[in-house]
Amino acid sequence: MYKPIIALLLCGFLGNGWTQSDLSSLIDTWTDVSQPTEKRFEALNELHAEYHLNNPDTVLHFLEELRVLAEQLDHQTALYSVYNRRGNILRMQGINTGALRAYKDAEGVARSMADSSRLASVYANRGNVHVQLNNYVEATRHFSEALEIHRQRGDVKGQRNMQMALGNMFTLIDHFDLAKVQYKTVLKEIEGESDTGYFPGLLKLNMGWCEFKLGNFDEASELYLSSLEILEREEALFFLAGCYDNLAALRQEQGRMREAMQHAITCTELYGNLGARGDELHGLLTIADLTLLSDPAEALRLAQDIQGELLKESDYQSKSELYLLLYQAFKELGDEPNALEMHEVFVLYDDSLQTEKHRLAVLRAAYEKDVEHQLQAVQWEGEQEQSRQEIKQLKTLLALVLGFLLVIGVLITYIVNIQKRHRGRRDDLMAQIEELHMKSGQKLILDTPVFELDRTGLNQALGRNLNETDWKVLNILLEDPALTNRGIAEKANLSVDGIGSSLRRMYGYFEVKETKYKKMALLHSAMQISAG
Repeated sequence: MYKPIIALLLCGFLGNGWTQSDLSSLIDTWTDVSQPTEKRFEALNELHAEYHLNNPDTVLHFLEELRVLAEQLDHQTALYSVYNRRGNILRMQGINTGALRAYKDAEGVARSMADSSRLASVYANRGNVHVQLNNYVEATRHFSEALEIHRQRGDVKGQRNMQMALGNMFTLIDHFDLAKVQYKTVLKEIEGESDTGYFPGLLKLNMGWCEFKLGNFDEASELYLSSLEILEREEALFFLAGCYDNLAALRQEQGRMREAMQHAITCTELYGNLGARGDELHGLLTIADLTLLSDPAEALRLAQDIQGELLKESDYQSKSELYLLLYQAFKELGDEPNALEMHEVFVLYDDSLQTEKHRLAVLRAAYEKDVEHQLQAVQWEGEQEQSRQEIKQLKTLLALVLGFLLVIGVLITYIVNIQKRHRGRRDDLMAQIEELHMKSGQKLILDTPVFELDRTGLNQALGRNLNETDWKVLNILLEDPALTNRGIAEKANLSVDGIGSSLRRMYGYFEVKETKYKKMALLHSAMQISAG
């Protein structure tokens, strides 16, 4: 039930250089209107730098006050800072729409100031939001724009941050070996640097996730514990919650359930205190999953408590995990009807999830190759003249756009062809069924069929006698071959579970090989036998 946490760099958060100050004293300085404006700005800057990760709602409140003052004074630097910082906090809270709005406002201020450094920071942070939304094409575009600005400015630290971002992208497309190469390069570059804040902890958190997915549990555990130490020291609570979440998944995989539960509870409490409700719900789902083996009734209660809210906020992955847990809990409690119903919903969401994964598979493969070319270009450009660098970058971006257009075209063509084949198969079955009706001397009218099934002939052909339920189901299908299981159950006054059992039994009797339209194929076989 674990939801992976890939912690992304929030540009503009690192290297603040502030010494630890008391929260109340900073608030007093900011709210004291008798203080010089610049001193009040400095106090709020320090308040944000020190407390945005553990008191986000408090910081958001005072950022709004700063926005009003900055607009009154036409202080563009302060106004940019408000929008960019607001976007970062909202993104960590999972409020992605609000974060994108804030970054758009920050971009407008940065352009009016003609400040390329601030513009690059906005692009990078916006790219992080699109990664979180699985919009990999948009994320790549924003990271590339930020990277190009850093190159033009000769900003080595900015380029390194973008290298971290691209490493994250490799992680998200499951190319963990390449991601490890990028992370290790970044880690080597920051060795010996002072005032790196929580950045090494964030880096080791992502490296640990790569080792976990590669099955290297000992290495993952070592990296997570090292990350935990750094993040606790820096009081980076958002990332600390993510680290506990990762540790819970690792311990669960290792069979250390008591530790997994402790970490899951800690991470859920942290997310709740930080206002990150979406992540808090995933934590509660993990706790319910860990409770299932020892207390299925309690696991069911926990899952049902968050069911409505989780369905509103979650993707297909979370929905399929939720209904799988509900199915397992009902099954353990011996409630077969509810278990069957939950399983049917689980299959529905799981099918949607698999379709979505298939849709993205080709795009991810193309993206992986394009990012490899981008990274090779980054290493190569340091040895080339500026003019050749610009030409190479232009070719890379052009190849990226053309490659994605080609892949999207192939994917669309593939999906359309599959749909055509399914429709063709359905039409073919319906045509054969209509032909059998016509051979009986009448035209097919689905609502009032004139074709009659030969029960004796069917029994002889199958070498067994159809029971009353099977015979009733076949005749209902004869009336309407497109009926769902629930529709058949209503007409037959039977349970959906009973109808499903009858159909599965007859698929075996009639040796139905069809995978998409099984009921139509079943009816077609029965009509062929009855027609002689």
